Amino acid sequence: MRMMESDPINFSVIGTGRFGHFWCRHLSKYHPTFAYDINPDYRKKVERFAKWDSLEKCLTKKYIFLTIPIHCIKDFLRQNKQNFKKGSVLIDCASVKVPVLGWFEDHLPADVYYIASHPLFGPDSAKNKLRDNVIMVMPGKVPLKEYQILVRFFMEDFGLHIYNLTAYEHDELMAYNLNLVHFLGRALDDLGITKLPIMMSSLSKLNDIVKVVMNDTTELFLDFYKYNPYSGKVKEQWLASFKKINDQIGKELP
Repeated sequence: MRMMESDPINFSVIGTGRFGHFWCRHLSKYHPTFAYDINPDYRKKVERFAKWDSLEKCLTKKYIFLTIPIHCIKDFLRQNKQNFKKGSVLIDCASVKVPVLGWFEDHLPADVYYIASHPLFGPDSAKNKLRDNVIMVMPGKVPLKEYQILVRFFMEDFGLHIYNLTAYEHDELMAYNLNLVHFLGRALDDLGITKLPIMMSSLSKLNDIVKVVMNDTTELFLDFYKYNPYSGKVKEQWLASFKKINDQIGKELP
């Protein structure tokens, strides 16, 4: 881990739960990384690779990654907007973008910058390799130099592929990629497929989805649906398709 105080690039990670811990560990391989969470129980694990620090000090770093639950972001910004250092760049890693960019615009001071990002991977899918995964990046309000530094870091150090979309394009895609998949996974878990003694390959693949989905919290699942503006539309499309297929079965049976 590089921990040189003279390094012009430094990171802080606010929120060291499952994804925050994963993200902090990878960031610390390249530049000084500091971390904070309201839960002090995370401290011991985080200090294996990063420096645990106070919230006040973490908010003064150059690049600040916000990896807290979606429903906490608005209040966090509102409560801490005066504590950010002038010129800092705040980057969220949330799975919704439309509301988060709105909160950034409404609550951050004019001299604090922000970028919206969404790593399309996590502790499960990138368990063995971070390189060649995809991260979506949306420059909200940031000088070109600071934006290029971060993008270069993602591409050259992390080896990630950068996708640029609008917030609305992102959220519509995620309503299928995340909301729908988590809906299906939780329904299959409730059905009990993980307990079946025999699984053919197709069902085994569905079971893999269940395992990944159930590793995430119910809190995250509900945040998908509450804050993604396309979640309701996609859910209704799925239910309508389910009913259509079910009705077809009913017509064919005596």
